Amino acid sequence: MRSLLWITSLLLIISVACAYIYHMPVNIQSTVDPAVLMPGDEAIIAIELENGAAEYGAGGESVAGTIAHSALISTPLNATKLKGTDMIDVLTEDYHNLGMIGPTDRITIYYKIRASENATRGTHLLDFEVQGGYDSITIHRTIPVKVDPAAVTLTRAEDTTMGSINLNVANPRENTVNAVTIIPSARGVRFSPEEYYIGTMDPDEVFTISFKVDPIGQTELNAPTNLSFVARFKNGETWHESEVYETRYSPPRVEPKRNNLLFAGIAVLLLIPAAYIYRRKRLKVQ
Repeated sequence: MRSLLWITSLLLIISVACAYIYHMPVNIQSTVDPAVLMPGDEAIIAIELENGAAEYGAGGESVAGTIAHSALISTPLNATKLKGTDMIDVLTEDYHNLGMIGPTDRITIYYKIRASENATRGTHLLDFEVQGGYDSITIHRTIPVKVDPAAVTLTRAEDTTMGSINLNVANPRENTVNAVTIIPSARGVRFSPEEYYIGTMDPDEVFTISFKVDPIGQTELNAPTNLSFVARFKNGETWHESEVYETRYSPPRVEPKRNNLLFAGIAVLLLIPAAYIYRRKRLKVQ
């Protein structure tokens, strides 16, 4: 009796193995954060692996809901491998023995990458491999990584208030940047605020900001002055600075204050001798 049960179990296992004809039906999707890198940036690639055996009809030789059907559409993941390029380095080691994923199950793995300082603008393709399945199949995919060196830009805006300067701050990138701060500098000038914090800027977003410009100490700004501005911001977790934007600031003309009492006093002083001379002439005529 025991021999019969053992033979039956063995035949079931053999039939399950023979019924598996689909080669590791794994769906692969990826996201990159930040979505677009700048040269020198680090980023995280999240790669999602999903068992799509049921969707593609794998294991159709067995009855749904049975042990044989469940075994057929569960997929072992033995290893993953992500290859870098000349301009994109992969910093995370490859994964091994990820285990089994059942029908519609998902598993997400993470790789850290870094764009080189000379990474060029465009989309760089990384080779990705998944090794697994009951018959040791390897699936190949490409993971796109975008690189764009464009930084936050600064331009002069129309000045609407005397003693201040306005700037347009724009994000020309395809992705959001964070912690955007505009830092001014100039000789003999005090800015208010000392730094202008904008924060998060979405793609193609523009902010108009204003700095009050005052001389340092008791001096006055009597001539045009060179002002410099730079934008500091984060793309992902990496800090960057824009190119320095320089502009010339002309201080507002200050009309000299007229002292009415002084003018009145001068007029009185001039009238006194005139009146005296006039009186002398009148006496001589008489």
